Amino acid sequence: MTKLSFFEQVYELVEEIPKGRVATYGQIARLLEQPHNARVVGWAMRQAPAGLPSHRVVKRSGEPAPDRILFRGGYTQRELLVAELIPFHSNGCINLSACMWER
Repeated sequence: MTKLSFFEQVYELVEEIPKGRVATYGQIARLLEQPHNARVVGWAMRQAPAGLPSHRVVKRSGEPAPDRILFRGGYTQRELLVAELIPFHSNGCINLSACMWER
């Protein structure tokens, strides 16, 4: 049996995040029992395969990626999250208490 790489483990976990929910980079790292690898989760999201709901992974502050970073179809992360009815605070950050994914 082949052991999955860290990136592959991240992708399997991100695939589980349902529509209307978000997770943080650190949360994903902790779930994979590598709590110090939140930054590596971010690197994995930059290389995420097509079809993966990578837009559902955000910074611990609830801040989405900068607008210059485009997701599938040329949409920003914020646009994709708003389409899933993810609530945002007036400061532009996601209301994590209302939509944090719990595994």
